[in-house]
Amino acid sequence: MALLYRATRLKDRADSHVFTFVVTRSATREPDRDVTSKDFCCAHQRWAVAFSRTDASLGVYLVWRGVCEGMRVYVDFTFTLLSRDHFTANESFSGKQVRFNAGCAAQGRGRLVSIAELNTKFADARGEFQLELSMSRVRTLYTCELRAPRLDTPPFAFAGFDWSVSASGGSGKDPLSLRLVRLSGEGQLCRVRYALSLGEGDRRIQSGSLECLCDGDGRTPPWTPRPPSRLLQKGARLTVELLWARALSELAIPVAGRASTCYDRDKQAWGLRCDTHSELVRLHMLYRDVHHVPRNHLRYVSWSAWLVRTTTAPGEADAIELPGAPFENYYAQESADEGLMMETALRVEEVSRAGCPYVHPGGELRVRLEWGDTYLLFQATYHVYDDLCRLHAHQMRREIAVLQAENYSLERQLFSYQKSLAYAQAQASEPAPVEGGGRRSPAERSLSTDTEYA
Repeated sequence: MALLYRATRLKDRADSHVFTFVVTRSATREPDRDVTSKDFCCAHQRWAVAFSRTDASLGVYLVWRGVCEGMRVYVDFTFTLLSRDHFTANESFSGKQVRFNAGCAAQGRGRLVSIAELNTKFADARGEFQLELSMSRVRTLYTCELRAPRLDTPPFAFAGFDWSVSASGGSGKDPLSLRLVRLSGEGQLCRVRYALSLGEGDRRIQSGSLECLCDGDGRTPPWTPRPPSRLLQKGARLTVELLWARALSELAIPVAGRASTCYDRDKQAWGLRCDTHSELVRLHMLYRDVHHVPRNHLRYVSWSAWLVRTTTAPGEADAIELPGAPFENYYAQESADEGLMMETALRVEEVSRAGCPYVHPGGELRVRLEWGDTYLLFQATYHVYDDLCRLHAHQMRREIAVLQAENYSLERQLFSYQKSLAYAQAQASEPAPVEGGGRRSPAERSLSTDTEYA
C-alpha cells in the first residue's frame, strides 16, 4: 500500500504542494500486486500515485483520476525517494509542465531505482520507505468546438462539480454571449475563478481572469466578447482555463443562542456559534462529526470565513474576511470536538446597538464559510504546531538546491574566464616577428626588461 502520510502547502508563487507517502513492502515484495495510493486532491483535481515493479527495479507514476474528454492538465511534479541517512542522498526525478489528457492519464518513470539500492539506502527494517511528491503550477484547460445549432459544450468535471459553457446569440444582430454553468451540486453556493477564450491565433479573444459567485442554481454572470463576436456556421474554438472552485456555506448565527449547523464538501457536519464573552465577538467552530474520522488517521481541514453585511454601498464588498483567515486544523477520532475560536473585528457593544451593519433582522450574524483543502492522513500522532518545522524543512531544502545550482553556474563561468585569460596570456607571450634589418618592433621594445615596474 501507499499511504498518504503528510501534506504540506508551501504557499509560494507556484502554489506548490508536497505530499509524503509511506510505501509498505508490498510494493517491492509482491510484484503481481497493483500498488496504488488512495485518491487525493491537488489544484481541484483528483490524483493517485501508482508503482510498477520488475525483477530488478521499481517505477513510480503520477495518475490523473479526473480524466475528461477535451480536458488537459499541465503539472510540474517531482518524485523524491527519501534517504534514511542524509537528504543529499535522496533519489529524485522531475518533469516540467507535463501534460495529462484522456489518452495519457499516467506520467512517470518505469525505472526509478533498483530493488537492491532501494532496500539498502531507502527502506527500513520492515521494508517500508517514504516517497515525496511535489506538485506545482497546475493548469487545467478544456477545449471544444462551438458549432450552431448546438451552443452548449459537453459536460466536464472540475473541483467535484460538473460544468458546461452555454452560448447564446451569435447570429443575426445578437452578439455572442458565453456563460459558465454548474450542472451539479444543486443548492450549493461556490466561488469560481476561470478564463474564457474564443477563436485561435491572431483572432483569439480572451476574457482575462473572471471571478464570481456561483449561486444555488449554478449560474454565473455572462461574458460578451469585445469586440462583439458572432458564431458562424463553421463554428469557433472555445478554451476554458479553470483556476479554482471552492464550495461555500452561508448560515445565520443568533448573537445569543444555539449553534447553527452546516456541512462541508465531504458531507461532514459542523457547528458555529457566537461568543460574546470578551471585548470582540468570536465565532466558535465545532466539528460535530469528529467521531467519524477513521481510527489512527488525521483529517486536515482548512477554511476561510467572512462576516456578511446587511447592506452595501456601491463598490463596497458585501462581506469582510475574519482576521487570521484562512484557518486550518487537524482532527483525530474523538467523542466530541472542543472547537476552534475565530476572532472578528466586531466589538461586542456594537452588536447591541441599533443599526449595526452586521446584525441582520432577527438579531443574527450571517457568516460565509469557504472550504479549502481537506486530506485524510495516515497516523494520528501529529499536530498543527508541527507544520511550521515541516514547512521550514521544505523551504531550506529548496533554497539549498537553488544555491547549489547557482554555485555550479558560477563555477562554470569562472572556469570559462580562467580559460580565456590563459589563452590571452599565451598569445601575449609568443615572440613577435622580426622586422627587416634585425631591428625590433615597437611592441617588442616596449617589453624590454631593462627597467622593472612595481
